[in-house]
Amino acid sequence: MLAILLSVALAVVLYATSSWVSSSKRSMSYPPTVPTLLPWIGAAISYLSDPNGFLAGCHKRYGSVFKILLGGRDVVVVSSPAAIFSIYASDIAVPHFTHNQVFRAVIGRNERRTKFNLERDLFPHLDQALPKRALGDVTRLLAQMIYARIEPYTRAKETNVSLMPVLAQPLFDSLNIIFFGNRWPTDTYYDDFHILDLSMPKRLSGEPFWFFPSMQARKRLLAQNLKFVDGFDASEHNGILGGNFMKAFLENDVCRNEAACHILTFVWGSHANTHGVVFWFFLFLLSDSVALTAVREEVDKAMKDIFGDLQGFLADASPDNLDGPHFTLLTSALLEAMRLVVKVMGLRVATRDFDLKDGDKAIPVRKGEFLLGNIDAAHSAEESYPDNMKFIYDRFAHSNQRDATFPTEGKPWFALGSGRHVCKGKYLAIYELKVVAILYLYLFNITPVGGIPGPWWPLPPQRRVIGVPHVEKVIVQLRPRHATT
Repeated sequence: MLAILLSVALAVVLYATSSWVSSSKRSMSYPPTVPTLLPWIGAAISYLSDPNGFLAGCHKRYGSVFKILLGGRDVVVVSSPAAIFSIYASDIAVPHFTHNQVFRAVIGRNERRTKFNLERDLFPHLDQALPKRALGDVTRLLAQMIYARIEPYTRAKETNVSLMPVLAQPLFDSLNIIFFGNRWPTDTYYDDFHILDLSMPKRLSGEPFWFFPSMQARKRLLAQNLKFVDGFDASEHNGILGGNFMKAFLENDVCRNEAACHILTFVWGSHANTHGVVFWFFLFLLSDSVALTAVREEVDKAMKDIFGDLQGFLADASPDNLDGPHFTLLTSALLEAMRLVVKVMGLRVATRDFDLKDGDKAIPVRKGEFLLGNIDAAHSAEESYPDNMKFIYDRFAHSNQRDATFPTEGKPWFALGSGRHVCKGKYLAIYELKVVAILYLYLFNITPVGGIPGPWWPLPPQRRVIGVPHVEKVIVQLRPRHATT
């Protein structure tokens, strides 16, 4: 028996050694392959335990292009801005992170087979509803609705609240009503959404864990979505998207339960990252008194010079006004927060063999291989971003720009995608962040209860940072800055 066990152990060692030698030999080719002792599994364990840390270590050792084995799939990882731009611009490398994968993570199963196709049936409506030129009424209404939800805090001497929900829930409820109309549920929807969102890094990475709290939250969310679906009336106002969504579901024989699931998936995709960004934006400002003072002074000046007063802002919070040079520092600080905390991975799959452009180089890619744009490395390149791990609020304030919303020209910045795969709601995302930031900076002094704790950033190494990292609950005190009448 002992001899058999020794023989098996020896065989395993020999197999692992041969795999490592084979990987070592392959690493001499281009792009170099990260060696591994585990066949098929490859580097999956190291990657899933700390995606950004693992890729950072490989980047340091192998350079801006390397190949890793993840669960039987070869993944070509690129970190240079030129190569990442090439991935986003390519029609050969198609998105692997599909709507169905997000659907499966949110809902817990695959989509039911129907005639419904997201890109064909809904993307045209998003293209029509969310371009910059169509957002004037949306941004004004958003400002008014958010203010109505936070106005009670302006009448209290001081209030202690949790920072994330006080920032995110007014935005969440207001934008959902703009999307889907006044019948959209608001009572407990945000609370359950937040519980579900906290589980999403594990859901998206496929890690098994005890889902019970988020499963229960999802059950409650879907029940409210079903009421919305069942109460649909085409003659009513159903927001800028709700009517088109329901029409697409009806035309493609999507049953009520499935329609509720698609809507929940869309809601998660619309809010998860923006909630995290506005939260981190304020965390950075609360940790940097110079930045907080400078951005607040800019907001106060714009409120007086451009809008006259708060009521003027609520009446004319238009894209043109939100984009103007009077909000240069605010725009820069928001873009800087997104550079630091939006941890996206541009994962694509090659539909045929081709050479990916990387400046004056060409990276050979084979059909079926994955391509992963290491956005974090591009956002941390010292040559582009000196002191790259610091929040520098005016980093983008002096950039040359052709688009006043994104003064990032000449710098790698992929927080909202790029090329063929740019986020369809990119303008709305920036404007909703600006509206929330302007209202809270103008209306309140915000201070952490108990004083500023230890630094929130940079984060210690942590597992499964997908999207925007979560941190522990932060309790703050809101104190009105202006006397109420």
